[in-house]
Amino acid sequence: MNEDSLSLQEVTLKRKKLLFAVVCDGIGGLWGGEKASGFVAERMTEWFYQEAIGLLKKKKGGRRILQSGIRSLYACNEELSDFGRHRQKKLGTAVTVLLLDGRKYFLWHSGDTRAYRIGKRAGKIKQLTKDHLEEGQALNRCVGSFSWKKPDTFTGHLRKGESLFMCSDGFRNRIAEERLGETLQGREIRTREQIFLRLKEIADWVKRQGEKDNISAVFIRLL
Repeated sequence: MNEDSLSLQEVTLKRKKLLFAVVCDGIGGLWGGEKASGFVAERMTEWFYQEAIGLLKKKKGGRRILQSGIRSLYACNEELSDFGRHRQKKLGTAVTVLLLDGRKYFLWHSGDTRAYRIGKRAGKIKQLTKDHLEEGQALNRCVGSFSWKKPDTFTGHLRKGESLFMCSDGFRNRIAEERLGETLQGREIRTREQIFLRLKEIADWVKRQGEKDNISAVFIRLL
């Protein structure tokens, strides 16, 4: 059962590219992980089209945009909680959401999905998100049938040639961060096909190392 869900959207607003991406990883061991991840990916995509684009058109500040995204994730949490209560089940998902407005990015994050920033120099990689894990490696923050905890939020600006990379934990569990940076950095990564081949190279490698979890990733390069 694949409990990961993705969304990747691209639109043009006043001659400027808007990119939107979601990586969700349904909580294993609980009921309906694929339902939770798919629901949140779908709802946040609706938020992008119905609210986020309008806020950007009106040139609302970053704080307004971040708060709007938090409210949407809170609504997801409430709906999943109601859904779970009616079935006497718990379900939830880790989630990382990205909105890229030109070179400015916004991030919302709960759980152990991740977002990285990859620099122009080989091997230069920085984890932007923090894993919300207890010592026993159990999630202590997510979206779903649990007490609400506000997601972490981040903003920043990319430089020309830098990249943003998002993934579920199955993609990066068995590979060193330095190797991620080296494989995903390079001036020759300019097309979707080249991106796909680099991501597939990593996915094939971690599967050979014994990875059994679902594997999902999104890579965005600013040319």
